[in-house]
Amino acid sequence: MPREISIIIVNYNSGELLSNCLTSIQKELTVDYEVVVVDNASTDGSMEQCAAFKDSGRFVFHSLGENLGFAAACNIGANLSTGDVLHFLNPDTELKPGANSDYLRVLENPGKVYVTPLVNRDGSAENDRMVLPVLRDIFWWNLNRKRARFWCKGASVILSRGNFIKVGRWSEDYFMYGEDLDLFYQFWKHDLEISLLTVPVYHLGGGCSQKVWNPLEREIKVQRSFRKFYDKYFTRWQYVAVKLYFLVHNLIKHPAKVKGDIKAWSKV
Repeated sequence: MPREISIIIVNYNSGELLSNCLTSIQKELTVDYEVVVVDNASTDGSMEQCAAFKDSGRFVFHSLGENLGFAAACNIGANLSTGDVLHFLNPDTELKPGANSDYLRVLENPGKVYVTPLVNRDGSAENDRMVLPVLRDIFWWNLNRKRARFWCKGASVILSRGNFIKVGRWSEDYFMYGEDLDLFYQFWKHDLEISLLTVPVYHLGGGCSQKVWNPLEREIKVQRSFRKFYDKYFTRWQYVAVKLYFLVHNLIKHPAKVKGDIKAWSKV
């Protein structure tokens, strides 16, 4: 029987974070929901730790024979789901009290795209909006931010199934990193309104990427995905101009990052 909301979670070696996430969903929600967990061939026993959820009737677990990447697994989860509203949620998150009221708000107006504020372990807020790395948007971001298009991390994104299909689903051109930037770019191209919800989600971090790659390796993968985004939509000179902007920006705002950025960029 179709549910109102389908929460889609892609897991890869998330350990107990996954079961903690599912527990928070079960605890906080009273709306009509289902959870679809797609596992990218984990080897850490994280799926086995969730056995108790299988009897509730609200949780569907689907294991892949290989790691297909985040975007492909999200699309598989969407295909397996039944809800008219899709919530793509990271396994290293936990819902907070009050989350149910945000779901009710979404159901009242499912035509928008909704993003959940993210809160770190220490209680600090993560960046809720980042400028689209496009020259016109960078210009307005520094002059009149309301006129600049933005994107958000894909850790907690909610939209209708119809809008998900309209924008072409998650782009499987990316294995990991960059797919959320691409998705938000498509939201803007299709004139979808993006709204920030009120109740934050704990974003605990410590997920698979921190266990598999060191910071430099991770940054190289991020920069390669950024390059792929530019190769899809823009010209080489625009790519170079935007990279130079961010280099100068980090030199002023985050000088400690510059050395690592240059190392990563040199390997892209």
